[in-house]
Amino acid sequence: MTKINSSGLILLIARLAVAATFLMAALPKLQAPLEFAESVSAFQLIGPVASLWVAITLPWLELISGIGLVIPQIRRSSAFIISLLLLLFIGLHVSAWNRGLDISCGCFGAHEDLTADYTWPILRNVILLCATIAIAIRDFRHHSRLKTPKA
Repeated sequence: MTKINSSGLILLIARLAVAATFLMAALPKLQAPLEFAESVSAFQLIGPVASLWVAITLPWLELISGIGLVIPQIRRSSAFIISLLLLLFIGLHVSAWNRGLDISCGCFGAHEDLTADYTWPILRNVILLCATIAIAIRDFRHHSRLKTPKA
């Protein structure tokens, strides 16, 4: 049995929180892809056909990556994908905020409040990004220690 120190426990909690967030974000979008496609279109960055493709594929990517954070064999890859998604989401929110769009991001389904204040979605994504980066760094360090032969 492995001993978990306090930083390991904090990272475990962070891993579970990020995984749960991505699962909670994916499920409503999977249930209502057309509504999510409207949310994607509201960002006014891609056309309706591309919005539909995003609405069909993104929730599956979020779901698989979220689950992947708790599966040791794909945890690092999932953290990398989630980090890229969070950077994209931050950029999209900043873009919408700069353009004065009063839209729901659709992050947790299409029934979110409409607001032109993007402070909370951006802050939430930055916090999730920091947690995901910490998870990835810990996993890379742990993985490299396992591969390093002991003298």
